[in-house]
This record gives sequence, C-alpha cells and structure tokens, in this order.
Amino acid sequence: MKGYTRISLIVFAFITLSAFRQQHTVNEWVYEQEKKGIRIFTKKGKWGNFRDSKAIMVLNTTPEEMLKLLIDFDNYHTWLPRCKKARIIARISENEFIAHIVFNAPWPIADRDCVIRVKTEKDSNGVIIIRETSEPKYIASEDGVVRIQQMTATWKFTPTANGTTEVMNEYASNPGGGLPDWMTNTQSVETPLATFENLKSRASSNTVLKGN
Repeated sequence: MKGYTRISLIVFAFITLSAFRQQHTVNEWVYEQEKKGIRIFTKKGKWGNFRDSKAIMVLNTTPEEMLKLLIDFDNYHTWLPRCKKARIIARISENEFIAHIVFNAPWPIADRDCVIRVKTEKDSNGVIIIRETSEPKYIASEDGVVRIQQMTATWKFTPTANGTTEVMNEYASNPGGGLPDWMTNTQSVETPLATFENLKSRASSNTVLKGN
C-alpha cells in the first residue's frame, strides 16, 4: 500500500510539473539563445503560428541616439533585415506619425509590406519608449505585395548607471499569406537576432563618428 501511495505521489508530481512547464512555455517568455550579448526570447504568438519575440542588449550609447536610429525610416534598409524601402508617410504630431515599410521575401513567397502608427514618449527617468501598431487600411495595398494586417512592437531604451543603454524590443505579428510553420518559427529567432546585430553595428559607428 505504501509503495502504491509513493508511485501515485510521483505520478501526480510529474503531471503537475509537466502542466506547469506547458503553461510557462505558453504564457511566459522562453529563453532561446544569446549571441554577442544579444538575448532572444519567444512565446506563443498573439496571432497565427508566428511566435512573439523579445530581444535585449546593452549598448555604449544613449537612449536619444537610439531614438534617432529608430525614427530614421529612410535608412531602415541599412539595418532592418529584408527591408526594401521605408518612409514616413504622415505626421500626426511631434511624437506620432505613420510609416510604410516594404519587405523583400525569398522566392516564391510574395513580398510583404506594413503600415504602422508610431508613438514615442520619454519618462522622467530618461527612458524612451516607442510603440508601433499596424494601420493596414491607412493606404491602399500594392499589387503583388501582401499587407501585414496585424502587428505590434515596443522599443524601450533604458539608461543605466554606467552610461550605457539597455535596448529592448518586443514584437508580434501575423505575416499572413499562409507561410509554413517552420519558416515563421525560425524567423521569430533569426530576425530579431539579425536586427539587433545590425543595430549594434550602426550604434557603434555613430558613437565613433561622434567621438571624432
């Protein structure tokens, strides 16, 4: 009887732990990898099968310099993976505008584009936050290009005590068009990693230029 009770407790503990892990994986950020000081996390996506992503790194720059990079849409093609072109199409106020981004997609997948509303804010501690949400109906779609209907992103630039800046991005989208699961799940890690590597390079170049 004691042996049966012990086995029952072990089975119950295993089931409880498995359920906790499953819930944790679904509802919380799961660590994926770290490369060159860039940490990548993912979790179950808001839409479709494309997992949400979060990337974090620390750079030797200021929140203001990062803000300049992120609102310079004319140069997005220099650091945003697969960005074909980007531009601001309407200014709502000093801290709010509408932007349009077009992405190259690997053959035979159709190119994507996204219209986003961008809002920036800065708090009393010097933290700068950029919030982006999709505005798919703001302009007409282009022939042969799939409009991303659902997208949300948050950038957060936090100054640290030693003069560096923690850069954080959370991103969620539904790219649409029936992309295969293997592609969407791979890109949820590879794309933010490539994005942050490129931003890290751009930020370093700007710091060197400022120092000169």
